[in-house]
Amino acid sequence: MNFQLDFDLSTVALKYGFDDVRVVDLTSKDILSTLTESFNGYLKKNLYGDMSYLENKIHFLKKPELILPDAKRAIFVYLNYIPRQSKNDWLTEEKNKLSDPQQAYVSVYARGRDYHKVLKKKLNSFGSELSRKLDVFNYRACVDSAPVFEVELASRAGLGWRGKNTLLLRRAEGSFFFLGALLTDCPLTPTFNVTEDRCGSCSACLDICPTKAFIGPYKLNASRCISYLTIEHKGIIDESLRTLIGNRIYGCDDCQLVCPWNSFAKLASVEDFDVRNGLDGESLLTFFSWSESEFKQRHSGSAILRLGYERWLRNISIGIGNSASSQNLEKNGEYCSRAIFLLKKRISEPFHILRPHAEWALDKFKQNGLVG
Repeated sequence: MNFQLDFDLSTVALKYGFDDVRVVDLTSKDILSTLTESFNGYLKKNLYGDMSYLENKIHFLKKPELILPDAKRAIFVYLNYIPRQSKNDWLTEEKNKLSDPQQAYVSVYARGRDYHKVLKKKLNSFGSELSRKLDVFNYRACVDSAPVFEVELASRAGLGWRGKNTLLLRRAEGSFFFLGALLTDCPLTPTFNVTEDRCGSCSACLDICPTKAFIGPYKLNASRCISYLTIEHKGIIDESLRTLIGNRIYGCDDCQLVCPWNSFAKLASVEDFDVRNGLDGESLLTFFSWSESEFKQRHSGSAILRLGYERWLRNISIGIGNSASSQNLEKNGEYCSRAIFLLKKRISEPFHILRPHAEWALDKFKQNGLVG
């Protein structure tokens, strides 16, 4: 039996910055069996790199009560994250940053405060108010912190549709937003208005991928995805993929930047996602020169902090190596000499994961006749 509210759930959600709220039934055998079959097929193809934790995710899909005892529903909300200071032509500006080989590109979502903390705090406040209003409402806030199938379940709740790039899309916002979920034992009435897939024949997101990580619409080989390689992957990045990474040092937005629906993307409503520490346009060499203490201090409160200092340097060294092949670089002697100096310095330091990438980058300068 569904529990009928005597207040408007959307009105309460709006107080915490959530413009829309949807509910999905976690006890629905139809939903769970479909998702289980689909995810099992994905696991069998072994397209998830070294994200072995995904292998355990299936157990929580079958039994959501492992995340929250007697879980019956998931309430889904979202927060837009494009920095408030972004200009009207921000999409063009982002694309231009990718064509500047000496500039570091950090994914838009990671330029402000850690979204896990920001969104989870709002979700807990939302859940706390619902608990006060209802006699029985136990909940757990989930923001990439529990094995919840956010995109799949949110699409079935009607919050949007799953795009060909596997991200959730909304007609009026595109995909530049964070998803959050409240799992609850309260049997709220589900929202059944599933959103129509509006991708049509468009394949822009699939075609633009630098590493050709999409093996088809809605199908991603994560082990080739730049976001995976620069964030999740803990070891050596294959040489065949390094040149394709370009100047992207943390994440990749290419498939979102070309999506037509993101022309409707909305700016963030909270200052937490404002740009910090020049993450929207700093030089690769500036970031590469940071000490470990600077890295920790500047990324305090940022999702990037979890990457760790060595992998931060690993990613940047790849970007620097790729800059060696840019046109007219030989005319920029100051950049070349600084890059070579820093690469040699890093090679001499006790970083076992960084070293082969820094050596590869230095070799790129040598191949282009930029090392005397």
